Amino acid sequence: MGDVRQVLIDMLRRTQELGLSGKPDRTTEWLKRIDRWRSDYPLVVPQYEDSLSPQEAIVELGRQAPNAYYTTDVGQHQMWAAQFLKNGPRRWMSSSGLGTMGYGMPAAMGVKVALPDEEAICVAGDASILMNIQELATLAQYNIKIKTVIINNGWQGMVRQWQQTFFGERYSASNMEAGMPDFVMLANAFGVKGMVVRSREELLLAIAEMLAHDGPVLMDVHVRKDENCYPMVAPGKNNAQMVGLPEPPQSEAAADLISCPSCGAENQVTNKFCPECGTKL
Repeated sequence: MGDVRQVLIDMLRRTQELGLSGKPDRTTEWLKRIDRWRSDYPLVVPQYEDSLSPQEAIVELGRQAPNAYYTTDVGQHQMWAAQFLKNGPRRWMSSSGLGTMGYGMPAAMGVKVALPDEEAICVAGDASILMNIQELATLAQYNIKIKTVIINNGWQGMVRQWQQTFFGERYSASNMEAGMPDFVMLANAFGVKGMVVRSREELLLAIAEMLAHDGPVLMDVHVRKDENCYPMVAPGKNNAQMVGLPEPPQSEAAADLISCPSCGAENQVTNKFCPECGTKL
């Protein structure tokens, strides 16, 4: 146990004293496998004639603000932001698996107060944003110039996706359209600039206007209502059993799979243990 900074300094000093050196080629095979996965399962940005996809909105945001510090709330928007934003080290703040809806705006406020000369952007959902919507008052009172982008599909998106996929489309308490506030009017009521985007044609200029504004902004981006986020892991399954991945090339799939001698499940040839039953391969 110790201060991580001092421990790392001591470890580096000790490795130098022992004459130890790194082995840059140790991860070569692993990185090659990752590159193959990226080739087999590329991230796709869908474009629809009648609506704006959430992926499009996030990609354009990242294109115009590549060096921003990004925070997220929790839900589908969080997953898409993780997939499509190409931000640098230590510029991504998310509650990750803790599932803390409402985290995004206060986190962005903290970033902006600590680093006033940096761009801080919160990517939120239309449900998550309501968890701490009162912080718009704090933004106005202290002129904390963060930008908040709501990916608005009218649902608690991840809840809807689970209800659709695993519960026979029995939707319960996941639609947010009845009772949803007018986010532009709400932001203006707090003294914060409010904006709305309803189409692909409006998106580019709206993001540019938001980033150029010298003050806090809440931008409500209306996206396709039934877009699902993949890949995902079903209840009771593991990361080797993701839902929503395309089929890999057959030649490689056949060459890379072996059957578990215990349960018969197919495994990658590089697996040391079967993820289904734990048998050593």
